[in-house]
Amino acid sequence: MNEEPGNFLARLKQHHLYGVVVYAVVAGFLIQLASRVLPAFGWGGAFTAAIIILLAGFPVAVMLAWTFIKPKDPARYTRWQNIHWKLHATMSAVVVAAAVISGFYVWRWNQHHAARLIAEQAEPRASAKPATPAFTPHADSIVVLPFTNLSGDPKQAYFSNGITEELTDALGRNTSLTVIAWETASRYSGGKETPAEIGKALNVAQLLGGSIEHEGNAVRVSVELVSTITGEQLWSAHYDDSFRNIFLVQDKISAAIADTLKVKFAGLRAAPTRNPRAHELYLKGLAALDRFSTADVQATQEDFHLALRLDPNYADPWAGLAYSYLLLSEITTLPLKEALPKARAAAEKALALDPRNINALVQLGNADFDDDRIAGAKQEYQQALMLDPSNAAAHHDYGYVLPLAPGLAQFQQAVRLNPDSAPAQESLAGDYLDLADWSREVVAARALKKLPPHDIDAAFDLAFTYTQMQRGEDAVKAFDLVQPSGAIDWQVLDAGRQTYQALLKPVLRPKALAVLDRLRRARISPLAQADLLQLYLALGKREIAMQILPGNCAAYPFGCDDLAVNPIYASPHGNPRFEKLASQYTTVSPGTAPAAAAFH
Repeated sequence: MNEEPGNFLARLKQHHLYGVVVYAVVAGFLIQLASRVLPAFGWGGAFTAAIIILLAGFPVAVMLAWTFIKPKDPARYTRWQNIHWKLHATMSAVVVAAAVISGFYVWRWNQHHAARLIAEQAEPRASAKPATPAFTPHADSIVVLPFTNLSGDPKQAYFSNGITEELTDALGRNTSLTVIAWETASRYSGGKETPAEIGKALNVAQLLGGSIEHEGNAVRVSVELVSTITGEQLWSAHYDDSFRNIFLVQDKISAAIADTLKVKFAGLRAAPTRNPRAHELYLKGLAALDRFSTADVQATQEDFHLALRLDPNYADPWAGLAYSYLLLSEITTLPLKEALPKARAAAEKALALDPRNINALVQLGNADFDDDRIAGAKQEYQQALMLDPSNAAAHHDYGYVLPLAPGLAQFQQAVRLNPDSAPAQESLAGDYLDLADWSREVVAARALKKLPPHDIDAAFDLAFTYTQMQRGEDAVKAFDLVQPSGAIDWQVLDAGRQTYQALLKPVLRPKALAVLDRLRRARISPLAQADLLQLYLALGKREIAMQILPGNCAAYPFGCDDLAVNPIYASPHGNPRFEKLASQYTTVSPGTAPAAAAFH
C-alpha cells in the first residue's frame, strides 16, 4: 500500500534517517579532509583506518536509526514495548561505545606501527657504512714509490731505495708540490696495490714509480708518472748515465715532473758529492738508519764515517751523523749531554758545506731545542720548511716549539705527509691528550699502535685516556695492542698492565709497585722512564715520581716540553720542584689546554 508523501517523510523523520544522511555527508567530508591532511604528516596508515571506521559505521547508523525509536508518549506503550525500546537503546549505546573505543585503539596501533616503520627504515641507514667520500686529492700532490731493484741482488735494494728517497727530497723542494714522505711511501713496495688504491689511501693525485739498474759505474733509471684518479700514464722516460751523474738524473726527473704538472721547478742543485763510492756508503747508512734499532744506528755511523773519509766535504753524511747521535740518546742510555755536542758539531759542519741542507737544519734545530735554545730552534725549523714545505720531520719538530693550537696544526700536517711515522702519530696523540680531546686521542693512539716498530707509548697514552673516559677495563686491554721488539719494552708494558689492573682492584697495588721498583733500579732508556713516571703517578706515588722526573727531563727534554699542560702530570701541580721543572722545560704555552682529572 502506497503511503502519502507527507506520511513517508514523517516516517523518515520518525526513524531519524535524516541523521543518516547527515552522517554520510559528514563522513564524506572527513574522508576528503583526511586524504589531504594526514599523509602530509606521514600518517598514511591513520587515513586508511579513518576510512574503515567511517564506512563500517554507516550500516550501524542506518540500523540504529530505523530500529530504535523512542515513543513520544511512553504511557501508551505496553511494558514489553518499553523493555524492547530500552534494550535496543542500550545495545545502540554499546555499539557506539565499541565503535569509538575500537577507533581509538586502531589509531593507537597505527601510531605504533608508523613509529616501528620509521625505526626499521632508519636502522639500515645507521648500520650501513658511511658513504665513501669523493676522491678529490690536490692536483699537485704526489707520492714516489720505491723504485724496483733490477740488479738481481736483493742486498742491493738499499741503493734503489736510497736513490728513491733522495728523489723524494728533491721533489719536496718544489714549493708547489705536496710530496708524501719516504717513510710512508716505502711501505708500498712490491706493486700489490693499484695506483687508485694508493692514491685514495694517501690522498694524492699522482704516483711516480720506476726501476733502477746499477752495474759497475753504469745506471739506468726508468720512471713513469701515473694519475691515481684516472689510472692513465701522464709521462714516462728512461735515463742511461754514469753513477757519478745520478744527482743530475734526479734533477732531470724533477724538472720533467714539474713541467708535466705545470708547477715551478725548484732549480738545479750542485752535486753533494762527486765520489760514487762515498754516495753509495751514504745510501747504505741511510737505509740502516730507517730501521731505528740500536745496532742499525751504530752501523749507520760506521757507513757515514767511511763516506766522509772518501769525501770530507760531503754534507749529507754529516747531517746523518747529527741525527744518529740524537737518536741514540733517546733509544739507549747514551746521556744527552754527551750526544748534544757531537750532534751540534755534525749539523754545523753539514751546514757549513751546504747551507740549504734540510736534514742538517732540522737536526740543528733539534739540538737547539734539547739545549733549551728555543728561539734558535724555531728559526732553523722555519728555514727548513721554507726550503722544503713537504718535509714531514720539519713540520713535526717545529710543532714542539709552538703553542698547543698551532703546534697541533704542524703535527697534523706531519701526519698528512707521513701517516706511517710513529713519532708524528705519537705527537698528534700527545697534543690531543694535552687538550683533553679524548675521542681524537683514541683515534690517533690506535693509528700509532698499528705502525712498526710498535711504540709502547701508544699503549700508555691510550690507557690513560681510557681511564679519563671511565673505561678501566679498556685501559688494561690497551697493553695488549702493541708488540714491542725489546725485552725491556716487554717488561715496561707488563708493568703498565699490572698498574692499571691495580687501579681496578686495589688489592693488586703492592704487586704492581714491586714491579715498578724493580724497573726503576734497572738501566732503562729515557722513553721507558717516562712511562714509569706515569705508572707511579697512577698509583699515587708522587714523591717517587718527583725523584725520577728531573733526571728524565735532563735526559729527554722533548718528553718534558708539555709538563705544564699534560694532564698526566695533573697531580704534582703545586709542588715547588714540579713547578720549577715545568717552568724550565715547558715550551707549549701553559693554560691553553683544559684541565683533566687526575688518576683515581
